[in-house]
Amino acid sequence: MVKIASAVVPVLAASLLLGGCGEKTVTLPSDAVEQAATCGVIAAATEREAAGVKGELPADAQARIFHYALLAGSSGETFDNGKADAVFQRMPKLFDQTIKGKWQTLRPSCQAAYPATQIKSPALPVDPLESVAQCYAITNFMRKALGSQGAAYQEAATRYGVLGTKLDTRLASALDRAGMRSPEARKRNSDHTLATSAKLGQPPAVIAACEAKYDS
Repeated sequence: MVKIASAVVPVLAASLLLGGCGEKTVTLPSDAVEQAATCGVIAAATEREAAGVKGELPADAQARIFHYALLAGSSGETFDNGKADAVFQRMPKLFDQTIKGKWQTLRPSCQAAYPATQIKSPALPVDPLESVAQCYAITNFMRKALGSQGAAYQEAATRYGVLGTKLDTRLASALDRAGMRSPEARKRNSDHTLATSAKLGQPPAVIAACEAKYDS
């Protein structure tokens, strides 16, 4: 995972910038990785615009940006870490080129393509195992993602780590009760659960709901 930074790369100019006299329509790329990375950049620009900052964004804002990589890796039945990492790698290279164009016009397209990013009041699963498993999966993912971003995000990463430890204990007991004791069974469950948890809603909101339910 990489930190979003500026890098001028003349890629996607045709699809992201208005050509000539503005006759071309701004559209999202069709490639899954390029699309998620582009929307991640749009989210980053939107968060910066809203916060009015040029430096480090708040941890919750960064987690909302990372949501696009998580969703890209969650397009199948199980989580594809390679696809998510490709989005993380692509975002910095697209940033400068994307925000030179009419990037604001792509917001509705990104919202439509990734509806989970618009869910601010997520509902956790009713099933006890699914609930704790999905809470652990998304908390652990965001702990690692934020932890890779340097000192500015260590406080949030540590907080997620504390919650993750509590959830891990609950999850281990729930998996035992469900008969999932082998490493292979737990790995399959973990990959499926992370892909499912991505769709619950904005990660900070989901983790807040998990904290409210399990952090006691």
